[in-house]
Amino acid sequence: MTFVIEMRPSERVVIDSAVLDDVFNRYGHRGAEDYVMEAVEAISDTLAEVDALGREDRLAEIAPRAQTVSRRSADIGLTSLAKVARDMGIAARRGDVIAYRAVWERLVRIGDRSLATVWMEPRLSL
Repeated sequence: MTFVIEMRPSERVVIDSAVLDDVFNRYGHRGAEDYVMEAVEAISDTLAEVDALGREDRLAEIAPRAQTVSRRSADIGLTSLAKVARDMGIAARRGDVIAYRAVWERLVRIGDRSLATVWMEPRLSL
Protein backbone atom coordinates (compact mmCIF):
# COMPACT_ATOMS: atom_id res chain seq x y z
CA MET A 1 0.00 0.00 0.00
CA THR A 2 1.29 3.44 -0.90
CA PHE A 3 0.50 6.51 1.12
CA VAL A 4 0.60 9.93 -0.45
CA ILE A 5 0.99 12.89 1.82
CA GLU A 6 0.39 16.37 0.53
CA MET A 7 2.40 18.98 2.35
CA ARG A 8 1.22 22.56 2.32
CA PRO A 9 3.87 24.79 3.80
CA SER A 10 2.44 27.62 5.80
CA GLU A 11 4.64 30.61 6.36
CA ARG A 12 4.04 33.33 8.89
CA VAL A 13 4.52 36.77 7.39
CA VAL A 14 5.79 39.39 9.82
CA ILE A 15 5.49 43.08 9.05
CA ASP A 16 7.07 45.43 11.59
CA SER A 17 4.57 48.27 11.78
CA ALA A 18 6.99 50.32 13.90
CA VAL A 19 9.41 50.44 10.97
CA LEU A 20 6.62 51.48 8.62
CA ASP A 21 5.50 54.11 11.14
CA ASP A 22 9.05 55.44 11.22
CA VAL A 23 9.10 55.67 7.41
CA PHE A 24 5.90 57.74 7.52
CA ASN A 25 7.26 59.94 10.29
CA ARG A 26 10.55 60.56 8.44
CA TYR A 27 9.20 61.15 4.94
CA GLY A 28 5.62 62.28 5.41
CA HIS A 29 2.69 60.61 3.71
CA ARG A 30 3.63 61.22 0.06
CA GLY A 31 7.34 60.68 0.64
CA ALA A 32 6.62 57.41 2.46
CA GLU A 33 4.49 56.19 -0.43
CA ASP A 34 7.32 56.94 -2.84
CA TYR A 35 9.89 55.31 -0.56
CA VAL A 36 7.85 52.13 -0.10
CA MET A 37 7.00 51.93 -3.81
CA GLU A 38 10.65 52.32 -4.75
CA ALA A 39 11.64 49.61 -2.25
CA VAL A 40 8.95 47.20 -3.49
CA GLU A 41 10.03 47.74 -7.10
CA ALA A 42 13.70 47.24 -6.20
CA ILE A 43 12.87 44.05 -4.29
CA SER A 44 10.76 42.71 -7.17
CA ASP A 45 13.40 43.55 -9.78
CA THR A 46 16.18 41.99 -7.73
CA LEU A 47 14.15 38.84 -7.12
CA ALA A 48 13.58 38.53 -10.87
CA GLU A 49 17.37 38.68 -11.33
CA VAL A 50 17.83 36.07 -8.58
CA ASP A 51 15.29 33.80 -10.25
CA ALA A 52 17.18 33.97 -13.55
CA LEU A 53 20.55 33.38 -11.86
CA GLY A 54 19.14 30.50 -9.82
CA ARG A 55 17.87 28.76 -12.94
CA GLU A 56 21.45 28.82 -14.20
CA ASP A 57 22.93 27.74 -10.82
CA ARG A 58 24.98 30.95 -10.67
CA LEU A 59 24.87 31.01 -6.88
CA ALA A 60 27.96 33.17 -6.42
CA GLU A 61 26.09 36.05 -8.08
CA ILE A 62 23.00 35.56 -5.93
CA ALA A 63 24.49 36.23 -2.48
CA PRO A 64 24.96 40.02 -2.91
CA ARG A 65 21.50 40.34 -4.43
CA ALA A 66 20.00 38.42 -1.51
CA GLN A 67 21.69 40.89 0.83
CA THR A 68 20.11 43.77 -1.11
CA VAL A 69 16.66 42.16 -0.87
CA SER A 70 17.16 41.59 2.85
CA ARG A 71 18.23 45.19 3.50
CA ARG A 72 15.47 46.77 1.38
CA SER A 73 12.85 44.50 2.96
CA ALA A 74 13.99 45.43 6.46
CA ASP A 75 13.90 49.13 5.48
CA ILE A 76 10.12 48.94 4.97
CA GLY A 77 9.35 46.52 7.80
CA LEU A 78 9.07 43.26 5.83
CA THR A 79 10.82 41.35 8.61
CA SER A 80 10.10 37.77 7.52
CA LEU A 81 11.08 38.51 3.92
CA ALA A 82 14.32 40.10 5.12
CA LYS A 83 15.20 37.04 7.21
CA VAL A 84 14.47 34.52 4.44
CA ALA A 85 16.45 36.60 1.92
CA ARG A 86 19.38 36.53 4.36
CA ASP A 87 19.06 32.73 4.61
CA MET A 88 18.98 32.50 0.82
CA GLY A 89 22.21 34.49 0.63
CA ILE A 90 23.87 32.15 3.12
CA ALA A 91 22.87 29.07 1.11
CA ALA A 92 24.06 30.73 -2.11
CA ARG A 93 27.36 31.82 -0.56
CA ARG A 94 27.97 28.25 0.58
CA GLY A 95 27.21 26.95 -2.90
CA ASP A 96 24.55 24.62 -1.49
CA VAL A 97 22.20 24.22 -4.45
CA ILE A 98 19.69 22.05 -2.58
CA ALA A 99 19.42 24.43 0.36
CA TYR A 100 19.31 27.42 -1.98
CA ARG A 101 16.38 25.97 -3.93
CA ALA A 102 14.47 25.12 -0.76
CA VAL A 103 15.00 28.61 0.65
CA TRP A 104 14.12 30.15 -2.71
CA GLU A 105 10.74 28.40 -2.67
CA ARG A 106 10.18 29.65 0.88
CA LEU A 107 11.18 33.15 -0.17
CA VAL A 108 8.69 33.09 -3.05
CA ARG A 109 5.86 32.12 -0.69
CA ILE A 110 6.77 34.73 1.91
CA GLY A 111 7.64 37.36 -0.68
CA ASP A 112 4.30 37.12 -2.44
CA ARG A 113 2.38 37.43 0.81
CA SER A 114 4.65 40.15 2.23
CA LEU A 115 4.40 42.35 -0.84
CA ALA A 116 0.63 41.81 -1.03
CA THR A 117 0.31 42.79 2.63
CA VAL A 118 2.31 45.97 2.21
CA TRP A 119 0.20 46.89 -0.84
CA MET A 120 -2.88 46.66 1.40
CA GLU A 121 -1.39 49.04 4.00
CA PRO A 122 -4.20 51.57 4.54
CA ARG A 123 -1.82 54.53 4.59
CA LEU A 124 -0.55 53.72 1.12
CA SER A 125 -2.55 54.67 -1.94
CA LEU A 126 -0.30 52.72 -4.29
